[in-house]
Amino acid sequence: MIMRNFITICVLAAVVGILTSCDVRSGTAKEEMEKFSGSPTPTFAPPSPEITPDPADSIAVDVSMEGSTITVLGYKEKKSAICSKFDRVMINGDDNVLNIKGGCSQIVANGDRNQITAEASLAFVLNGSDNSVKYSKYVNGRRPTITEPVGGNTIEKIPAPTAKK
Repeated sequence: MIMRNFITICVLAAVVGILTSCDVRSGTAKEEMEKFSGSPTPTFAPPSPEITPDPADSIAVDVSMEGSTITVLGYKEKKSAICSKFDRVMINGDDNVLNIKGGCSQIVANGDRNQITAEASLAFVLNGSDNSVKYSKYVNGRRPTITEPVGGNTIEKIPAPTAKK
């Protein structure tokens, strides 16, 4: 009797072990599940280290001032904006050409194929693709942080325009 119970328990344990280790999905279903198993994570640029730029490449900004949000809406527009109090610039639209003067706290582009030329910003957030950002100066000597969850954008530092005499 004890031997029969022992054999029954061993057989049941073996059957349970086999059933729990089997993957009952078909090959196609398994491939589809693996394809969508994880959620994509956006890529974030690590904070840039502090630099000591040439004074001509830096703009002094009082970062304690809380500026307003400047909103730029449109499609294929040519617009200008000025960050006079450490403002935040929100761009909502596609194919715009924007020229932003002054030191901004953040420039956010919610759209695609925008061409942004900025004097300086502490942060650029590009929630679209094929955007082009060019900036010429650093805010208080700090490189801007760049966040682009989608990717496919170009961000570059260009020489500061020379003063006309």
